Amino acid sequence: SELFVALLHSARCKSNIFLDQRSRQMYLANVIAPLCSEYLDMVHSEAASLRKKMLARPPISGPGVSVLRSANLPSNELLTSNTMDWASLITGTHLAAQAVLGSEERQDSHNDVLDRVGESMERLCDAMVEEFTSAYVETLIMERAKLASYMMRAPFLLSEPPSPERRGQRDKDKCDDSLSLSPDLNDSIHVVSLGVQACNATMRKVRDMFRTDDDDNGKAVEPSNAIEPNAMLYFGSRSIHEALKFAISQKLLDIAIDPQGMTPEIYLGGAQQFQYDVASFERLFRAGGGGAAKEADNTIEPGPTERVVAGSHLMSLEPSQIQTIRDALRALAVPSSGIGSLFGRRGDESAVGECYCVVGDEAGTPLNIDDFYSDDRLMEEANNMLEAKGFAALSLNESLSIINRRC
Repeated sequence: SELFVALLHSARCKSNIFLDQRSRQMYLANVIAPLCSEYLDMVHSEAASLRKKMLARPPISGPGVSVLRSANLPSNELLTSNTMDWASLITGTHLAAQAVLGSEERQDSHNDVLDRVGESMERLCDAMVEEFTSAYVETLIMERAKLASYMMRAPFLLSEPPSPERRGQRDKDKCDDSLSLSPDLNDSIHVVSLGVQACNATMRKVRDMFRTDDDDNGKAVEPSNAIEPNAMLYFGSRSIHEALKFAISQKLLDIAIDPQGMTPEIYLGGAQQFQYDVASFERLFRAGGGGAAKEADNTIEPGPTERVVAGSHLMSLEPSQIQTIRDALRALAVPSSGIGSLFGRRGDESAVGECYCVVGDEAGTPLNIDDFYSDDRLMEEANNMLEAKGFAALSLNESLSIINRRC
């Protein structure tokens, strides 16, 4: 990428020799555009090579071979170096695209040759991030690290009622703090941690290039004229980090929200285990948010990570706490409660009858999102209440789905 940018700069300087517009356009079309096309082919070839190395079956044994718990997974060293190479390739392509799109010739020329080339480079960056994520998450983590088996088992984990002999052990378990990561997630979280650590290492290398002063003892110190690296230099590492975070969180969110209806009931024990598993991934991604950190922006819609953390917290509340939230929402939605009448709602006996799993409230009916959609004031009150409880990341429909299934 550095060589390409240097050649591009040289070609741009030479194009300034041409005084008429037509000659300059011909130079762009016949020299600079083919140069860019050749660069794109080389990047595509390098990405294909990196993907092949990542997914290659590791040797069974040999000197210097460090495999993970599963023989199907590459070594730690290979995954780390491969991820760093992906980050560097994506960053270099992004910088090259900015060099093309920011050229003076692109602004002066009446044709859009460089526009199309630069946009192609940006699309290639996005495609490489998607290709990396697909190979790393869908093949390595889901298939070889067995995250898929955890996702198949999770609905049974959440919906399994506690056995009679375990009911008396509940307080003892809390005191012993006996929760630990689900065994079938050991390989998955390790592979994710390698990717996150590789992104952090790449960003540290970028920062270290701008902080190289030494004191008299040869110890590195912060230079007086230290400059924060341009955010573009973090582009590849950040893109991979965010893509991994999004992909893993979305899969965990599918377990919590249950769009396929595989978890009709949620019990406290399974919910607490799921919350622990989610928190383990969340801490990993939060600790891996190095580099030039982005400032928090409350206007950004919560992503799958924030939503699954909130969802796992909601489903793992104590029975008294979940019952308090359920009663407060029913007070808004069910007319017979009296509170609903404050908003001008009237009784509807047809709402009574269908039971759902509730501790201490066996005659209750599931909360219906339509009751809130029909009245904007009720919707606003319900959202404000959930936000005050710390569940603003979830939509009301998602919250009701979890509350209705919690036993």
